[in-house]
Amino acid sequence: MDYGRILGRAWEITWRWKTLWVLGFLAALGQGTSGLNTTFQFGAEDFQSGRIPDINWPVLGGALVALTCLALLVGLALLIISIIARGGLVAGVAQAEDEGSTSFARAWAVGATRFWTLVGITVLTALPIILLVAVLLLGIFALAGGTAFLSSQGDNSVGPVIGLLFACLCPGFCLVFIVGFVLSLIQLYADRAAILEGLGWIDAFKRGWQVLRANLGPTIVLWLIFLLLSLVIGAIIAAITLPILLPLIALTGIGGGDFPEGVALFAVCGLGLLATVLGAILNGIIMAFTSATWTLAYRRLTLPPAPPVEPLPLEG
Repeated sequence: MDYGRILGRAWEITWRWKTLWVLGFLAALGQGTSGLNTTFQFGAEDFQSGRIPDINWPVLGGALVALTCLALLVGLALLIISIIARGGLVAGVAQAEDEGSTSFARAWAVGATRFWTLVGITVLTALPIILLVAVLLLGIFALAGGTAFLSSQGDNSVGPVIGLLFACLCPGFCLVFIVGFVLSLIQLYADRAAILEGLGWIDAFKRGWQVLRANLGPTIVLWLIFLLLSLVIGAIIAAITLPILLPLIALTGIGGGDFPEGVALFAVCGLGLLATVLGAILNGIIMAFTSATWTLAYRRLTLPPAPPVEPLPLEG
């Protein structure tokens, strides 16, 4: 596989069709959500003086339940958008390659059409990890319960049990990491099998495993290239954000600066908004470029072999 050519073409497509940036940003939404955090602080002197804060606990409980439900609904909506955009990215790159153009509406329509197939692939990818983690947790609870019981009985074999616990945890977590890594690579190819070949979620997952098994070497090399690129991009981002963080620390008074609170608050909000916007744009570009590269790699790896060239007849 010509990695340089694939990466170059993927960047050309990503840079030319900016609509892929939007799809990349939307696809990244499902990778993590921010939680809502509400804290209540009471001074120690309130309790020392006998004053108990007047809190309407039913109202507070209802508000927490409402916020939890809202967070779940928002998270579900972001996950749905992310899955559709994930399929739209694959379709958009294929449209750009085959038809010479793409658009947000056309790519999004393909992702929406294949939504339930992509959901099935996501479930197949996550289910083994969930089961492995559940088995690990059950083992931890069982060993912890046994340790507590032996300790309460004054048994001296607590130490070996704790040693057994740690001896089981290390291979267990290594197994979870390895299985998760392999499944993530299968999902990369399975998504493309579902979009590009129109396969169902089970057949697409089987196809993803087949492509990975037949092309393990090129897949690992491409993954290592992206790992190196992520380290380089991370270093560049750190070099850019450090000059912004230092004035921010001074303005907020952490570094001993003497600035009005209004100026500090304005600076924090302004820089935070700027960082959010730039981060969203950069994340969308990286997501689009990464997806485009894997899509082009999949198409290259699954090309049918070229027919043999028939020798020309010798003229007599």
